[in-house]
Amino acid sequence: MIVVENHAVPLATAHVVFRGGAMTQTVETAGVPHLFEHMLFKAFGADGAGSFGSAAAEQKAAYNGATSDEEVSYTLWFPSGELGGAIGLMADLVRDPFFTDANLQVERFVVRNEMQRAQSQPSYLLDATMRLALWGSWFPRKNTIGTDMALFAVNAARLKVIYDTWYVPNNAALVVTGDVNADKVFGEARKAFGRWRRREDPTAANPVPAPPPLDSTIAFVYTHEVQTVTVQVSWRGPSLAREAADVRDAATLADLLNADDSPFQRMLVDGGYFQSATMSADINQHGSEIRFSGTTTLARLTDALGVFGTAVGLMGTEGYFDEASLAADARRDRTGLAIAFEETQSLAQSVGSAWAVRRLDNFFGANEDARARAVTPATLLAFAQRWLSADKPYVIGVLTPVDSQQAVTRTVSQYVAFMKP
Repeated sequence: MIVVENHAVPLATAHVVFRGGAMTQTVETAGVPHLFEHMLFKAFGADGAGSFGSAAAEQKAAYNGATSDEEVSYTLWFPSGELGGAIGLMADLVRDPFFTDANLQVERFVVRNEMQRAQSQPSYLLDATMRLALWGSWFPRKNTIGTDMALFAVNAARLKVIYDTWYVPNNAALVVTGDVNADKVFGEARKAFGRWRRREDPTAANPVPAPPPLDSTIAFVYTHEVQTVTVQVSWRGPSLAREAADVRDAATLADLLNADDSPFQRMLVDGGYFQSATMSADINQHGSEIRFSGTTTLARLTDALGVFGTAVGLMGTEGYFDEASLAADARRDRTGLAIAFEETQSLAQSVGSAWAVRRLDNFFGANEDARARAVTPATLLAFAQRWLSADKPYVIGVLTPVDSQQAVTRTVSQYVAFMKP
């Protein structure tokens, strides 16, 4: 249990998060955790006939659920005077659900419609193709939205097995933020969740296998009714379960590159080659990714790729990262954390994600001085040389306007050949 008090406005958030998500999937169950997230709301009540929406309305509350690579969560936003009822409602939601095939048959099509909406978006199709190329046979553990086959094969009995395996209190955190008193929250939680008994740790009983290696660079071009050209480049990144020491450098490197005054932004964006250029570090316990995403034009694509390749190469040279940039990044981190603690409606979700996937003490700033000392220009240089060097395989995907595939494919092929060590 985690409670963060902020009495600025009379609102509060209750958030229950479970370790799980797409990382628990196989080919046969891809998307089932997401469907389960929907179904838990439908399984509310002693016989699955209750209405969670109506019960939330009685608490004057809004609610939502979310599924990602390594977590599934349920969130309730409510007036702080409704604390006891809200926590009780969350306990009722996650304990003793009653799944029925009738409810499942309805919800399948709700999720399928959500799937089809996503698949109609060019950005989603590019992202999904990138992930499939990057992870290969391991892709089901990244495919949160899933497949039609898995969606229509699952039954209510299978949902009960998922619940009994993953929805246990020792695999969950309750996060409450906002205009609340911590002692009162703990008291209400004991009353509401007290009879929820721990069982076998599902993360220990169901270990996640290591992904297959990415043996070679993969390139593809995807055309759609778009006006600009989107370039994505993805590398495998350090995972907390296997390369925890490199994780802090991955996050810091992305922050430094995205700073408006960084050499990376000056070269790519201020130089006119990209309209936008972003590096991200998607850090997980398993299957992390470092990704570049940039927007350019057909006329600029050849030059843009060349400049991008040069920028990546420079990251592995002495002097590219310096102490002044690290100090500025540390100041931005402190400011961002302070702002996050004022955004109490989203803070609970951020804290829950930190607990489920990353390190809770890092989120709250514990050992900040030691962490700041651990990231240096030398460690960032070593990180870039280890994870982004020219001999590291990667995936490059380009989303481009219709009728440009042949020319863009030739340009991308030339870029890949040029970047080979």
